[in-house]
Amino acid sequence: MDYLLKAYPTEGSPLPVISLGLGGAVALLGIYKIFNKSSLPLPPGPKGLPFIGNMLQLPADRQWIQFTEWAKQYGDVVHVSALGQHIVILSSIEAISLLERRGTIYSDRPHLTFAGTIVGWAESLPLTQSGPRHREFRKLINEAVAPRKLAEYHPIEVKHTKEFLKDLLATPEDFLHLIKRVVACSVFEISHGYTPAKHDDLLMGLAERADHDLASAIVPGKYLCDIFPILCHLPSWMGFRWSRDVAEFKENMTAMRDTPYEMIRDQLAKGKAIPSFTTSLLERDSNPSQEQELIYKWASSTLYSAGADTTISAISSFFLAVAGHPDVQKKAQEEIDRVVGSDRLPTFADRPHLPYLEGLIKEVHRWRPVGPLALPHRTSKDDVYNGLHIPAGSTIMPNNWAIMHDPAIYPDPWTFKPERYLNSSASSSESTPMNPDPRRFAFGYGRRVCPGRDLADDMLFIAASMVLAVFDLEKRTDGFEYTGSVSCHPMPFKCGIKPRSKRAEVLILGE
Repeated sequence: MDYLLKAYPTEGSPLPVISLGLGGAVALLGIYKIFNKSSLPLPPGPKGLPFIGNMLQLPADRQWIQFTEWAKQYGDVVHVSALGQHIVILSSIEAISLLERRGTIYSDRPHLTFAGTIVGWAESLPLTQSGPRHREFRKLINEAVAPRKLAEYHPIEVKHTKEFLKDLLATPEDFLHLIKRVVACSVFEISHGYTPAKHDDLLMGLAERADHDLASAIVPGKYLCDIFPILCHLPSWMGFRWSRDVAEFKENMTAMRDTPYEMIRDQLAKGKAIPSFTTSLLERDSNPSQEQELIYKWASSTLYSAGADTTISAISSFFLAVAGHPDVQKKAQEEIDRVVGSDRLPTFADRPHLPYLEGLIKEVHRWRPVGPLALPHRTSKDDVYNGLHIPAGSTIMPNNWAIMHDPAIYPDPWTFKPERYLNSSASSSESTPMNPDPRRFAFGYGRRVCPGRDLADDMLFIAASMVLAVFDLEKRTDGFEYTGSVSCHPMPFKCGIKPRSKRAEVLILGE
């Protein structure tokens, strides 16, 4: 400091300015450390390797099992990384509420190079980025499946479920195919005014193939181009997996999206179109722009492809659960007999008076959820949760499985037990009662919640109530397995199905 005093005269010396500047810098650095989120620790998680992080520790399928084990070890918010990409796994009600309470930050989707950019699913409702297109999609679909509209669809669902009962009576061994068809009939009539053929239906096949492709395409780590996008520019003759799959996946996706829409447009031109969601889109705008028409195509196809796939899985799980739990089946049938009687089939008007059946439906959603992991979200900016830094651009994985099988929330979680909901109130954001309604976790979160969730739940109710009213289901398979992809389905299983009585046969046949 002496050399500064000698170098500069005391009067007018810049030393006070230098001192002030140094002091200010120190103060600003302190403030920066306090408020800069990146100075906070990342959520805990398993230790990874240099550069690749935890890439080798991420399983190829059934990731929710490993994620749940990590949650037990590290807590309800776990951080892993893959080649520098932050992945944050949320495994508690409190942690997942971030997606609802801070929707402006957590409503985006991760960018998927293969499924999104190369195949083209980035333009669809499930994978589209947050913004005007996403808002337009939700506006259109919410118009079709808003709660006030659902009662209009009840006659459609009842009609096709009655046909389902007749088909089950005639060919009970085909029940898995018949479940697909009853859902397809209901949803396709709502979305396109279309009734699928009994077997080998074109539109059902298109949707099934496209749904299968999407579930395969978004598995993290399956396609190396999702990690190294530059690899997409390499020639196909090099034999990378995505270059073999892309043509088939893109063809299936385009056909699923365009074929039903073009069918309705042709019918409208001939004056033969049946009222439906797609018909209303074309009638409101007979000459849409190319972009608007693409939105219409995706909105109408998503109403079927996304909604039907999950509902098929839920009804299949209902058959599996009831056949394997005869005590549950007996209690549900006793309740239906008491409320409905034996002279008619259940209706939607009976639903408020069937609390045990309602509990059974909730338990189907919890016991084997269609989506053990919700579709991933993406953070649009840095955030802090309980003193932990969640970086901008992180992939957020909501672990539904961990919540639905947490014994602190659902005691004895591996037991199929509809009674667990009979004396508990619905959960709220401010409390965590025992056995909350699992539908809160089954259909996505925040601004990405499934718009067709109430329609799907209605179809599960009417199918379950009518089947239990007239059929006994019997377990014919020891053990069971589920697929390990994003949307879980029971692997093919056998189930005995027979009418409960001669009177039940009369009700089935409508005599």
